[in-house]
Amino acid sequence: MSRLWHATLLGMDHPARKLTDAVVARALRAPLAADSVAPPRLVYGGLDLRAAAAGDGAYAAIYFCTTDGGALGRVTFEGLDAIRGSRGEHLPHQNDDPSGRSWVFVVDASAWLAERHDYETRHYETPLLESHRHYLFQFHDEFIEAIAEGIWFDTADPARPFAEPARHPLKPFDLDVPCETFHSPSGLEWELRRSPLPERELLDGARYCSQRLFQFNLVLDGASRESASIWLRNTDSGLVSRLSLPWVGEVARLDGVARPEDFAHPWETHLAEVAQRRRQMGK
Repeated sequence: MSRLWHATLLGMDHPARKLTDAVVARALRAPLAADSVAPPRLVYGGLDLRAAAAGDGAYAAIYFCTTDGGALGRVTFEGLDAIRGSRGEHLPHQNDDPSGRSWVFVVDASAWLAERHDYETRHYETPLLESHRHYLFQFHDEFIEAIAEGIWFDTADPARPFAEPARHPLKPFDLDVPCETFHSPSGLEWELRRSPLPERELLDGARYCSQRLFQFNLVLDGASRESASIWLRNTDSGLVSRLSLPWVGEVARLDGVARPEDFAHPWETHLAEVAQRRRQMGK
C-alpha cells in the first residue's frame, strides 16, 4: 500500500473518521468532583487477595482524589462489560460542556458499545444496546472508559480502600430491615422489604445505577434469602421499574415507580415453580 493511499484512508473523507467526529460525549452531573491534577487508579479483575491483605475485596473500581478536602473518591459499576484506560489530556470524543468542568460523560452512538454488543450477542446471546452505556471519565493526563449498565459514586476509607462499600444500591437488604410476611397459594412463606431510603433519594440515585425498591425473600428450610427484587432505573427512555430474579435476570418491567402488586403475577408464577420443584425433591 502506498503512503499516499494510506494517508487517504486515514483522512477526513474516511467513513470511520466521520463517525468518530459525529460522536458526542454528554456530560453527566456527578455527585463528587475529581481533582483536576491528581491521577486516578483503575482496579479490575476478580482475584480476591484477602489472604494477602485483610479487607481487600475483588471488584472493579476507579479511585480518585476529590476536590472536597482531598477525600478518596470511588466509582463502582453495575453490570460492567468492559473497561479500559488511556493516556491523554484530550478526550477521544467531542463533548457538550463548553465550561470544561465536567469529568464524567456518556458517549452517544458509541462504536465501542456496538462492538461489545456484537461480541456478547454472538458468543453469549447477551444484548447490550438497550441496557448498557459507554461511560467516559476524564482526569488530568488520563481518561478511563467503561461499558456498563450503571455507575455509583462514593468515598472509600483510605485505611481500607479495597473493602467493599458499606452502603451500596446493589447490596441486598439486611434482614433487620422491617418486613411483611406472606404465604403464597402454593404454600411458601415469603417476606417483603421496602427500601428504607426516601423515594426522592431513590429517584436521584436511579440516574446513576439501579436502585432496589422492594426485595422479596423466600423463607426456605428456616432461612430467609432474596428471591426477587424490584429495581428502579432512569433510562434514556424514562423511569423504569423491573422485576429481576437472581441468576435469571429481568422477568417483567413497567414504566414509572412500581408497587409490589404490579408484579404479583410473575412473582406468584415464580413461587409456584419453586414449590413444584421442592415437591419433586420430596421437600
